[in-house]
Amino acid sequence: MKETAFKTGMCLGSNNLSRLQKAAQQILIVRGYLTSQAIIQPQNMDSGILKLRVSAGEIGDIRYEEKRDGKSAEGSISAFNNKFPLYRNKILNLRDVEQGLENLRRLPSVKTDIQIIPSEEEGKSDLQIKWQQNKPIRFSIGIDDAGGKTTGKYQGNVALSFDNPLGLSDLFYVSYGRGLAHKTDLTDATGTETESGSRSYSVHYSVPVKKWLFSFNHNGHRYHEATEGYSVNYDYNGKQYQSSLAAERMLWRNRLHKTSVGMKLWTRQTYKYIDDAEIEVQRRRSAGWEAELRHRAYLNRWQLDGKLSYKRGTGMRQSMPAPEENGGDILPGTSRMKIITAGLDAAAPFILGKQQFFYATAIQAQWNKTPLVAQDKLSIGSRYTVRGFDGEQSLFGERGFYWQNTLTWYFHPNHQFYLGADYGRVSGESAQYVSGKQLMGAVVGFRGGHKVGGMFAYDLFAGKPLHKPKGFQTTNTVYGFNLNYSF
Repeated sequence: MKETAFKTGMCLGSNNLSRLQKAAQQILIVRGYLTSQAIIQPQNMDSGILKLRVSAGEIGDIRYEEKRDGKSAEGSISAFNNKFPLYRNKILNLRDVEQGLENLRRLPSVKTDIQIIPSEEEGKSDLQIKWQQNKPIRFSIGIDDAGGKTTGKYQGNVALSFDNPLGLSDLFYVSYGRGLAHKTDLTDATGTETESGSRSYSVHYSVPVKKWLFSFNHNGHRYHEATEGYSVNYDYNGKQYQSSLAAERMLWRNRLHKTSVGMKLWTRQTYKYIDDAEIEVQRRRSAGWEAELRHRAYLNRWQLDGKLSYKRGTGMRQSMPAPEENGGDILPGTSRMKIITAGLDAAAPFILGKQQFFYATAIQAQWNKTPLVAQDKLSIGSRYTVRGFDGEQSLFGERGFYWQNTLTWYFHPNHQFYLGADYGRVSGESAQYVSGKQLMGAVVGFRGGHKVGGMFAYDLFAGKPLHKPKGFQTTNTVYGFNLNYSF
């Protein structure tokens, strides 16, 4: 009651009573109870106690107006009550409405709006939800140069997405990618050709249930590396599969903050071969769980996203001990890893003169509580970590962090020019065997999109190393691109 300057024992006139009532009403509004009212009823205050009554605003009816491609589509989203954490006769809270809108708007092909209107029942309000979906099936095709020189520098990918396939505001997509060109193939003296290459696929399904989001992911990767031998060449190849089943729950939210927690079960399998013969000592099969805490905050014009997670390997799903646990490797490792990761992203728009700019910074860190195998170590030196490097060689460590900074200029509504500067550092037992532990790089580029039937998106950039350890091999100037067309 600081806003009212109310103090115990003070005399209350009609003006002060009105101020107290307005302050109580404002508290209800801030907490999301838009249709509830704080009321001061006639009462005897000889006891020195003022009583306020809250008339709770309840939900009367929830009505949907559903359209697909401009035509009526009754039942497309209203058949199942999994989107909004509210129901008839429940006290109406704006935070529940916001959660439901997020569940509906998570699909790119959907536009939705909601109105709170008076109900025919006294003291209640109805929710009028307008839902419209364009074409529910989306297709995209893309090409980039993010691959390796051995298995294919140029990578092509296609993806097929289904929005709301079961009427649950759910999402399903599959994708496939493979190396296209610029790879190493070898031919021996007998004319036998050994080819290099790579291919990958992924499957995703997710569905919201009120304050929950459940998701399943599976991906596979297959590669072949032509390796030169004394008289014949060899096909060193391998495959890896990863699957996860996750559940995330929104714990708390208000106008400026949102906190959620999540739990994930995961599995990972790796197999390696020389020609068709498996290298059994390098076979890996691990599984475990991961717990995660997320928070989003809006502070003035800044949007902040924080994440803290703990990953643990276990013996479930017939997990195998890592080959490094046998004691034959210089660097130890375990399939029962304990890893802590943390991340913080911050972004804000601003204006200089009449020009629009956008600044984004992101830091990602990792700590280990056990020895780690190579797949679990932090790697820096790619376009996804420390930009300015070609990605053919990386720095690895059990612990470390990388920090990305990007300044974007919107010289056109659909096109941007950007500058980036990144820094990363690794540490731990692996890092003590290299000449340096730090990388610093810079990047400059153009990105944007243009509607040509569907949407064409591009990202063209050039990068340069600013600091690297002695002996770290990378090109002096890195050029890269990412092209995508979706419809």
